[in-house]
Amino acid sequence: MEQNPDANPERDEKMMDKSLGQMKEGYRSIDEKLKLRDEDSFFLLAGKVLLRVLLIIVMIALSPFLVIGLIFAFIAAL
Repeated sequence: MEQNPDANPERDEKMMDKSLGQMKEGYRSIDEKLKLRDEDSFFLLAGKVLLRVLLIIVMIALSPFLVIGLIFAFIAAL
């Protein structure tokens, strides 16, 4: 099996850490915007709850594709 001379595990690790950091930051910003507050009206509260439920459904629906993508990425790396 041939090793790729351009492969740099440290660079890949940094890129993965950066991607994870961006995903966490994106989730935190969405979570902050959808946080329920006392001053929110009924319709705003209902909308925030609905959006949160929809986001959970989207994350559940996308998770198999992400797992398959990770599997293919590991296969490609080998």
